[in-house]
Amino acid sequence: MRRDFPRNLDSLSPLYEFAEEIFESNDISPGVRFPAHLAMEELFVNMVKYNPDVPTDITVEVTVTFLGEATNDAASSKEVTVTLVDDGGVEFDVTAKRQVNIDAPLEERTPGGLGIHLIQNLADRLEYTYKDGRGEVIFTKGSGNEDV
Repeated sequence: MRRDFPRNLDSLSPLYEFAEEIFESNDISPGVRFPAHLAMEELFVNMVKYNPDVPTDITVEVTVTFLGEATNDAASSKEVTVTLVDDGGVEFDVTAKRQVNIDAPLEERTPGGLGIHLIQNLADRLEYTYKDGRGEVIFTKGSGNEDV
């Protein structure tokens, strides 16, 4: 399912509800839901924060793929793929590694980068493309990897 969200933080609740409806109807486990919600929120907030003057909405698409058939012993494996499209924003490659010292005391940390670091470590797959002012982030989280 695909939906456009106004470029402001008031869209966070409708974004969560949109995704949760899809997750609920597809019986997506909490081990997939939590990281997918976290990644969606972080990416959306970054698109709003770093491109505040862009008039276009942010497009979000959520798909669920069934990777195998259910048996008596196990439910079928499911993979959630989320695509966020920022049309008119500046280029920001979320796949690029950043220096984040997660072991440093809070007082010594430099603000920024931790959210992207979390996404890079929670997503099973993370892709980014940018062309002609259109940025697209795609991340995938599957039920085969529910580490949170």
